[in-house]
Amino acid sequence: MQTNEVRRCTALLPAFLTIERETGLPLELLELGPSAGLNLLVDRYRYRYAAGGWGPPESALELVADERGGGVPPELLAGELVVRRRRGIDLAPVDATSADGYLLLRSFLWPGLEARVRRLDAAIAVLQAEPEPPELVRGDYVELLPALLAERPDDAVTLVFQTASTGYLPAEAAARLRSSLDDAGADGRPLAWISTRRHDEREGESDEHYELELRVWPGPWRLAAHVDFHGNWLDWRL
Repeated sequence: MQTNEVRRCTALLPAFLTIERETGLPLELLELGPSAGLNLLVDRYRYRYAAGGWGPPESALELVADERGGGVPPELLAGELVVRRRRGIDLAPVDATSADGYLLLRSFLWPGLEARVRRLDAAIAVLQAEPEPPELVRGDYVELLPALLAERPDDAVTLVFQTASTGYLPAEAAARLRSSLDDAGADGRPLAWISTRRHDEREGESDEHYELELRVWPGPWRLAAHVDFHGNWLDWRL
């Protein structure tokens, strides 16, 4: 249930904005392992970076980025996101708007972390107010992803993303996932990827943070940021 930590959105947002700037197309989001889908609402939250703010001022959730090393550039924060669709694939999706779903998510937070409780509550308030909440598909994303990518449109960027979940995949399944993305990207329709890297995918040797990677096909894999495991800080690299 780590994927419900919405503070990771402080790193996801500039990565999404990078893809929007490079493609000029609306986004169709497809999250792998979204749990309750709170990070699929990345554009519904308010953000504060050293270079400026982004997002709806009236949002129930404001996320303040702790930027270390490289900061998010102001020209990136001047961009907009048009999100046309929000979907996620999870073995056990959670309905955060139900009493049982909320209790489950709340139970995964360590005692004493009141700031995380407040963020969770605020994110769920945003979800409850969303007129078209994310579509959460139950299933194994390694198995289901190829068919969903085969159906993707050619007038929007299908942005596949994940935080933390691929680190729990067996190596063979992780390789299949990357192969599925490469196969889909070869057909010419817009496709992008944002992901925290597994231990065996890292460029560096540090075990103290995630490496956040980004790709827009047919371009290369790129290191976008170093990110604290729960999004408590980021070091933007692009």
